[in-house]
Amino acid sequence: FVGDEAANCRNKAKFVGVLLALGYDLAFSKSQSSKANKEITWTSARLTIDNRGEAITVSIKEEILAELQCDVDKLTAGNRIRICDVRSFAGRAMCVASLVHAWRPFVSMIWAPIFNPRGHCVDQPGFMWQKALSVPLRWIGAFLRGAAGTLSRTYSLGSYLNEGPVTEILCDASTTGLGACLVEDGTATECFHDELTVVDEKVLGHRRGTSDGQQAWESLVILVALRTWSNKWKGRRITLRVASDSVTALTALVKMKATGHGPAVVARELALDIAEALYDPSVVEHIPGVSNVAADWLSRAEKRSSSPMPPSLQNASFITVPRRSSEWWRSLA
Repeated sequence: FVGDEAANCRNKAKFVGVLLALGYDLAFSKSQSSKANKEITWTSARLTIDNRGEAITVSIKEEILAELQCDVDKLTAGNRIRICDVRSFAGRAMCVASLVHAWRPFVSMIWAPIFNPRGHCVDQPGFMWQKALSVPLRWIGAFLRGAAGTLSRTYSLGSYLNEGPVTEILCDASTTGLGACLVEDGTATECFHDELTVVDEKVLGHRRGTSDGQQAWESLVILVALRTWSNKWKGRRITLRVASDSVTALTALVKMKATGHGPAVVARELALDIAEALYDPSVVEHIPGVSNVAADWLSRAEKRSSSPMPPSLQNASFITVPRRSSEWWRSLA
């Protein structure tokens, strides 16, 4: 409601009157005023209003996160789990999914086995196999380990109005290497080339040097690039554009799920990173391979030692990306 106090009172009365006229039962005893209290509670979240900073902070109740962690520990303790416990777990997970939309694909993976009898124990009614929930349990457990007891997001008015800088990440992968460059306000500032490793082969299930794993490598380079430059986008709102010549990789980024073992593993890792950020990439773009000159050159750098560097990379700094050990893959822990 925007206006002076008298206008606000009239508008609130009209709003409440319309709801009552439509037949809704209103719980007036639960009403809260942000004018009287800087912090108000909405279902499972607390909202704190900062008028001076023109921002709103949303926090999930600590007890809900603690209960979720207890649920994960309990549900992973044995091969069989009670379906009623899974329902309670799914309900609590929905509370977090209302704030962090990256949770939603994994919450759906919790609900699906509840209503699918294939995952139920035939010899023990009311129970289901824990294996049916292995993916969402591992993913949510990995997220909660990084949440450190509290889940909070601060959204500013400037971010909502999309006043941040324009940032672009161009990605490409070959059968042996990964390449990406960071473009800020039209200028390439940083770039990297990294060779595929034995750990990549083991985790994604493809051998280097063959075209069979191309979609997995294309998805992997987006994940590596977003983690490498996470300080540019995780904690603030920017116009972040991710470009690739792989539709599969871009789909994994947008939907946070994919078909095929390799892209699906990467999609779960992308979902973890996006869930921990304030905002997700605002634009994804598919570009033809022949137009992705800079990233293509970077992905094949070890084979193109004699090829001239693209002019767009002349002033960019070459950086080293973190080593991808087994611990780097957080959702597989």
